[in-house]
Amino acid sequence: MSNTTRVRVTTINALTNYFRFFLTIVISFWLIPFIIRSLGQEIYGLWALSFSIIGFFSLLDFGFGLGVVKWTGEARINGKIEYRNAILSTVLFIYIMLALAGMAVLVLFSLFYGRLFSIPSELVPVAVTILLILGVRSLLIQIPMSLFKGVLFGEQRIYLINIIQILSTVVYASSAYLALEQGLGVVGLASVNCLAFFAENLLYLFFARRKTEKLSLSLKKVKKQYVREALSFSIYSFITTVAGLVLFQTDTLIVQLALNLELVGIYAVAQKIHEYSFLLSKQLVNVLTPLISELKEKQEHGAIRYLLLDLSTYITATGALITFTIYAFGEELLTYWVGPQFLDAAVPLFILMTAFLVTIPELIASNVLMMTGDHAFTAKISITSIIVNLGVSLILVRFLGLTGIALGTLISVIINNVIFTLHRASRLYDFPYHYYLTKVYLPVIIPGVVLAGIGFLVKYYFPVHSLWDMMVKSIPGIGIYLILFWIFSVDRAMKQKVRSKLAFRRSRS
Repeated sequence: MSNTTRVRVTTINALTNYFRFFLTIVISFWLIPFIIRSLGQEIYGLWALSFSIIGFFSLLDFGFGLGVVKWTGEARINGKIEYRNAILSTVLFIYIMLALAGMAVLVLFSLFYGRLFSIPSELVPVAVTILLILGVRSLLIQIPMSLFKGVLFGEQRIYLINIIQILSTVVYASSAYLALEQGLGVVGLASVNCLAFFAENLLYLFFARRKTEKLSLSLKKVKKQYVREALSFSIYSFITTVAGLVLFQTDTLIVQLALNLELVGIYAVAQKIHEYSFLLSKQLVNVLTPLISELKEKQEHGAIRYLLLDLSTYITATGALITFTIYAFGEELLTYWVGPQFLDAAVPLFILMTAFLVTIPELIASNVLMMTGDHAFTAKISITSIIVNLGVSLILVRFLGLTGIALGTLISVIINNVIFTLHRASRLYDFPYHYYLTKVYLPVIIPGVVLAGIGFLVKYYFPVHSLWDMMVKSIPGIGIYLILFWIFSVDRAMKQKVRSKLAFRRSRS
């Protein structure tokens, strides 16, 4: 693939990623308050708890998903089609076995679900029903069918995945609205979620078979040697995935076990904002996964170094814009989005957003390490992350409640992601560790502080009265942030490229 083609494909994939993500945000921004109003705060807490439980069963992927992307992407370069088909057939067989085993375990777990989490007796039948429906969605459907999504990803047809997900999101949101309007409750909500997800995965299957050169999967191609080869890579990816689940799922369980179901719903709102901010930054990082595999095959270390430093700066800049805006308007966002009863989520939200901001460069660094052969290191860091996050959260929740749990996430991120992972990446790709501070963090933090300061001044003199009012009053700070970042943080080469492209387009028009 030429550099021009590579840039074009990456750009299309990234743009569709962002479009799909922002559409999802808009729909969720409307849908979540509607779900809370329709179900009530306690039932919404049960809904959030059920997704957290199911999230742990996604570990049954065992890291093979990233392997599917890797093997498919490498086959595009080295032409080993038969090897790709054989190892993917083996993974599909493993997926089916894991899905069946996982569903059996979930059914057994459901017998003790109510007692383990102190769910009120009148809600236990509903809780078990939701859990099993979501189990069908996330085990019997997602685990085997995710292989075909991974194939499309490895083929760098990410734009196609995005189109399918956009359709699925619209269908789910419409169906969820109708189900709740018709009084079908949380069970109806879970059912339409499952059906929309099934339709989405059927489309992955259809297009993976049509768009992938000579893709042929068969049980006859399953061999023990491929199981060993798949495990040699995937086990490290699996451990890394565990760490991600610790950040996004374990906190909810700790809230329920140490506090109560109502606080689960409160913390889930802060966590949802943090999660969407995190996913926004991952839209471009995810696109890079098959590209990194290609760069590794071609030994283009200079291009990888560019990803680690320059691209990290620009992605961190978008994260800083979001984070410092939420510092300034977080309480207003909670008040006018989900209601003043959720203001207890404000301090945990600010802490989680800080964790989000400082971990952005690590997203690219860990992706590079994983896809270029240093997956054992990322796995070790992930194990450390689990220990620190759980340990600190369990200690601090006794004294600080929700704030203590959020601090557990932040402390884990600083120790494992900012210190160890970034240091490893800088050493392997020959640049000083302090470049992450001077080239990536510092250029976005200074404009961010100005953004937050302007936001506080604006709302002090002109109080916020609605969500739309909040958005309008955040514009001056965002504008100043962008100007300062362009003047002081964008290097000359990038400025020249942007000016050249703009001049070229003006001349053509």
